[in-house]
This record gives sequence, C-alpha cells and structure tokens, in this order.
Amino acid sequence: MLSYCASSQFQHNDRVVSLVYHHPPEIMPGTKGTILTPRIGSLYTVQLPDGELHRWFSGSELEPDRSLKYTDRILCPGSMARIITSEGHPQHIFPGMTVRIIKVIDPVIFYDLMIDGYGYHRWLADFEIASLDLVSAV
Repeated sequence: MLSYCASSQFQHNDRVVSLVYHHPPEIMPGTKGTILTPRIGSLYTVQLPDGELHRWFSGSELEPDRSLKYTDRILCPGSMARIITSEGHPQHIFPGMTVRIIKVIDPVIFYDLMIDGYGYHRWLADFEIASLDLVSAV
C-alpha cells in the first residue's frame, strides 16, 4: 500500500494531453484539455448492472450499499456501492444505481478538466495525462 501521495503535477489552467484511449469515447491519446481542479483521493473502477466496466468514480461519488452489515461497509474490490452523483459520467449512469467495486487506487491525484472541442470532463488521473508543453507538434 502507498504510504504517501506526491503533490499535484498540474494546477488550474495547465494545458495537458491525454495518454489514454476510450475514457469515455470522446477522449483518445492526444486529446487536449485544460486543468480545472486537482484533487487527491480514491478512484474506483466499477462494474455496472449490465456488466460494463466503468472508470473512474471518486470516493465522493459512491457510498457503501446500506443493505450491508456495518462491518462490511468499506469500499473495496468485490463490495457493492450506490452511486451518489452521476455528474460528468455518461447518461446511462444515474444516482441510486448499485455497482460492484472492481479496483481501488488510493491515494491518487486526479483532475476535473475542460476537453478542447468537447467541454467538461471529470476524473482523469495524474498517470493518464502529460504536459502539453512536452508534446511536439507534428
């Protein structure tokens, strides 16, 4: 387990480029954006009721399934959670939906950002983006 979390690599208004594919479909490697808010917390990959795997939810967007015993109310792989808010996620994801936790990354730095030509996007992790200044124009 990680015992510390480095400080944020990017700050408000920094220009970045995505390193990842299909996050959701509008983000591809090379997609450009501007950092809005850096955050430090937990990120979760979940399995939706239809079997689809979805990343990322932050810990503030999920709550343990209340039907579980109190001692089992920790969000860890295999546990069930309810979505509190679906802001910034695809339309087929909604508050109250029950999901299974598949993976937890904690702690991690992640960002809200504005994607060029698309708009607001939430939760690109520090390891999913690079500084646009480092990428050469072709």
